[in-house]
Amino acid sequence: MSIRSKLILFMLALLTTVSAVMAFLFLHSELSSISANSQRKNIQILLAMSEVCKEISDTPGSSSAYRYFKTFLKTPEIIQVSCSDSRGRLFMNDTYYRPFPLPLPYRFKEFPAPRIGRWETQSDDGVGTLKASLSAKNSKKKQITAHVDFSTQLIGQEMDSSLRHSSASFFIILSIAFAIGCAGTLIITRVVFAPIESMAEGARMIGSGRFDHRIPVTSKDEMGRLASELNDMAVKLKEVSDMKQDFVSSITHDLRSPVTGIELCSDIIQKLAANREYGKIPEQVVSINEHSQRLNRYIDSLLELAKIESGKMTLDVKAVNLEELADRSVRAFKAYAEQKGLKLELIVGAEIPDTRGDPDRLYQVLSNIIGNAVKFTNSGSVEVFIEAAPGWQKVRVCDTGVGIPAREMGNIFGKFYRITHGKRGYPAARQGTGLGLFIAKYILEQHGGRIEVESKEGKGSVFTAFIPA
Repeated sequence: MSIRSKLILFMLALLTTVSAVMAFLFLHSELSSISANSQRKNIQILLAMSEVCKEISDTPGSSSAYRYFKTFLKTPEIIQVSCSDSRGRLFMNDTYYRPFPLPLPYRFKEFPAPRIGRWETQSDDGVGTLKASLSAKNSKKKQITAHVDFSTQLIGQEMDSSLRHSSASFFIILSIAFAIGCAGTLIITRVVFAPIESMAEGARMIGSGRFDHRIPVTSKDEMGRLASELNDMAVKLKEVSDMKQDFVSSITHDLRSPVTGIELCSDIIQKLAANREYGKIPEQVVSINEHSQRLNRYIDSLLELAKIESGKMTLDVKAVNLEELADRSVRAFKAYAEQKGLKLELIVGAEIPDTRGDPDRLYQVLSNIIGNAVKFTNSGSVEVFIEAAPGWQKVRVCDTGVGIPAREMGNIFGKFYRITHGKRGYPAARQGTGLGLFIAKYILEQHGGRIEVESKEGKGSVFTAFIPA
């Protein structure tokens, strides 16, 4: 069951519960109100009859109060009225009709006794009678008692009728409110879940590999922000997917190239040996060694990445001279720079004291940065500056190479990221694994340092490594 269906069922259950509670409270309140109104009406009739009895006992034969009573206060529920003296003798009695059982059922069968007078319910042959009496004293201080007999059936039916009328209006209003609530629930769930369903469908499509799909952003609320985040995630996944495909195709080529070179050299060695041309064999051995080193560099980069991601890269911290490491790195690329006709030199601003760090890892950092500078510089120079600053030792590598496009600046330290191949100055075969700067940045951060870059496309780049002094 979907979340939308669950929410609809929950809202409907909530509406039903609220409606049931409201109906219960209404019925309870209405029953109490109708019962209280009926009780007040009966008390008024009994009090009026008491006044009639007083008038008749004071002035026998006078009937003005009783005529008023029969005209304005007589109701169908009254069966009989009478007046008696202190000895119980009736001096006034009037029967309106003989009650008989009524077939219609009624809800109200019990009547709480009011605080005024005496009230007693009797039943005779299925006919219910509510007998009320009230004692009072006339003007001559003689006690008289007024009696009124009510039909409980008629009282109950009248109260039932009142309850039905009021309940009908209430339940019509409640039904309309419930229908509006149900319609509102459907509208709200549709409004709320339409973007959620759109995002779910978009996430499914993105998850299936369609990274070009975008979720419509229709608002600026939480749903809109979530849709924007999912779209940003799709963009990043697309970049990662492109980098992965680019890396796989490139690494396949880069690994196959030295292996193919080694195979070709070994075949040539076999042919030279068969022709007894042993003097040419050392040249092929040198080529095999170069191809092997290139292959090892790729494998080492992948192993370094595995160590970084597993958190198993450790530092062998000891005293290290940064000038010596930089000199080693520069000398390692001298031949490559000369082959390209580049000027590669090391410039030391002042005496650089020893610091502490892992010499092998720091050498790896400098080699990666200097190697990239030589690799992407076609003419001009590569200069390596070493200088001391408060709290830091800095190595700046300045080149006059192709530079880095502004759009690529935020990505060059990512895993497997390489500047878009196919562009002039960035041949794919020369870019390597795309791990060098990522590994260099990680190693410097492990030392408590950092790396910064400044570059202008077509004019060169400046990489600065900061190492704590």
